Amino acid sequence: MSLLRLRFPYPLLPFLSFDLAEIPAVLALLAFDFKSGFTVAVIHWITLNFGRPFHAIIGPLMKLIAVISMLIGFKIIFSKPNLTLNKRILGYMIISGSLIRIGLMSLATFLLYYVIFPEIYLPTSTQVLKNILGIELESTLLVGVVTVVFTALFNLLHVPLSLLPATSIYTLYKKIKR
Repeated sequence: MSLLRLRFPYPLLPFLSFDLAEIPAVLALLAFDFKSGFTVAVIHWITLNFGRPFHAIIGPLMKLIAVISMLIGFKIIFSKPNLTLNKRILGYMIISGSLIRIGLMSLATFLLYYVIFPEIYLPTSTQVLKNILGIELESTLLVGVVTVVFTALFNLLHVPLSLLPATSIYTLYKKIKR
């Protein structure tokens, strides 16, 4: 799916995009186990490195961290054998997957933008935020924090976008398998 480029940009930070290629990793977790979901996520990461990300190593690595952290959150809830996926369990999975993904990605984003590569990422974010908000943020710390907040919202939206289609496919798979 990653090679098909099934994605659409996140309007607040257009350098981020919602990527439907996360769905197979979630489906592998639901249908098989965490190790299978992890393996699919790593294969996705490898294929992302064949593309043209903004920063060849960082973009795909950030995606891998996001997907694996989300899978960990899902596994916490969906770890009992023969667990029935109902609305309550899905809600818990969304909450758990979101909390872990947002927590890890917020830390990773802040470190990337403010500590590791500020000379690369802060100017880009400063320009994007100026274009979106219509104001220029004077403080680089504020640019980093606002970028983290917008990225957290992106990650919050991406969790159900990855889980719900995978759940529909998994439910159909279970019916066919019977």
